[in-house]
Amino acid sequence: MIIRTCLLLLCLILINSRPSLSTNEPSKSATISGFVRDAKNGETLTGAVIYPKENPAVGIATNSYGYFSLTLPLGSYTIIVQYLGYKTKSIPLDLQENVKFTVDMEEESIALKEITITGEKSNNNVVSGELISKINVKEIQNIPVILGEKDILKTIQLLPGVSPAGEGNSGFYVRGGGVDQNLILLDEAPVYNPSHLLGFFSTFNSDAIKDITLYKGGFPAEYGGRLSSVVDINMNEGNNKEFHVSGGIGIIASRLAIEGPILKNKGSFMISARRTYADIFLKLLPGTGADSTAKNSTLYFYDLNMKANYRFSAKDRLYFSCYLGRDNFNLGGNLGLNWGNVTATTRWNHIFS
Repeated sequence: MIIRTCLLLLCLILINSRPSLSTNEPSKSATISGFVRDAKNGETLTGAVIYPKENPAVGIATNSYGYFSLTLPLGSYTIIVQYLGYKTKSIPLDLQENVKFTVDMEEESIALKEITITGEKSNNNVVSGELISKINVKEIQNIPVILGEKDILKTIQLLPGVSPAGEGNSGFYVRGGGVDQNLILLDEAPVYNPSHLLGFFSTFNSDAIKDITLYKGGFPAEYGGRLSSVVDINMNEGNNKEFHVSGGIGIIASRLAIEGPILKNKGSFMISARRTYADIFLKLLPGTGADSTAKNSTLYFYDLNMKANYRFSAKDRLYFSCYLGRDNFNLGGNLGLNWGNVTATTRWNHIFS
């Protein structure tokens, strides 16, 4: 009995002598997060790179909404923010707790020095396959176009691994797949017939588009339902600093875009409309009786893009976007073919931290 009592006392002494594990031990790391946007119009920038100068290997890129989140050990850092075509920003930071901030980037014009190009025989062997291609709308605006209408899907046809479905047709094949095997998304909503005027033009107005991503293979898990490719198209969010109106008059169509703040630096909207006037030209054709079929025909399309977003707090932002497109084709009152697309998307972004 005495031995058992001694052993029990010894166990109690050993338990009480163990160092206590504090559950309130302060964290040895913290998170920096926020948004990267254009200083001129407040548009968020997709793919901007953020990294600490002391350790560039732990950098991260902003998502399609311009948001980033990076966890680092506590300490002093110089945070570098880079985006192609914009001035690089350096932000000194003493990281002792979680920090949220917004980075406004300014555009930069770079004057290139004289260069000398020396030609060498190229290696025609395929080193690696390109699975993802990103296109900025500014690149589309510099490409020659048919009848003065900038066409996103025809620009995609110029990429490696992509071929047109026919001369002048907006459909395309990706690595041998069929036209109907391409998943086309407009602000995360599928578009099933992305063409106007019997396939000569796509449904996407370049004035309303922010960027395009083409996946030719290795699709992310969030996409499905198609075998060949995924075309992910994001619409402009609008200028949240000032009102801006733009437009254009082409050979067969005219367009108008309006954007501006709902509440300055809190929310913005964008409305873009386009319509052809081929039906007006048809009525100018001569002909009577049996020869008046073309004159009495109707052939036109119109589309409307709208997007709005509002920031309720530093952690909550609401997005709403919609698209309406319609084609009207009537041959002399005897044959008619009408089709169109209607999409709508609502998204609520919340930062959990």
